[in-house]
Amino acid sequence: MHATIAVSIRIEEREGGIRLVRAAGELDALGAPVLHEYLDQRVFPGHDFILDLDGVTFLGSAGMRVLMDAQGKAARYGLHWALVGSRRPVSRPLWATGLCAQLPVQPSVSEALRVLTAKVAGARPRALAGRTGRGR
Repeated sequence: MHATIAVSIRIEEREGGIRLVRAAGELDALGAPVLHEYLDQRVFPGHDFILDLDGVTFLGSAGMRVLMDAQGKAARYGLHWALVGSRRPVSRPLWATGLCAQLPVQPSVSEALRVLTAKVAGARPRALAGRTGRGR
């Protein structure tokens, strides 16, 4: 019997260069590696991102490992990120394992975008006040 990978992933560019990655389907032993590779190729090391899992129908231990790996890589690369997983197939395993306290979970994409936009704006270097010309 041939196993079918039941996960789909798409990406959108949002304001401030934030990438919105939407995953749907099953993040199990077959689907989780697909998401892991996708993040490695299209997000890391240089893009702040939102990972929207509201279309995920199953989150297994392999999927949770991908989330913890994303957390580690975001910290290592100095990236801001947010996780949206408000539907039961995602929120329940996150709460049951305690991962919800370790991951930057937001209730919606719009709230995640608001939070990340504020973080990214706050992280940008500010020009020195009072500097109006060169060579001073």
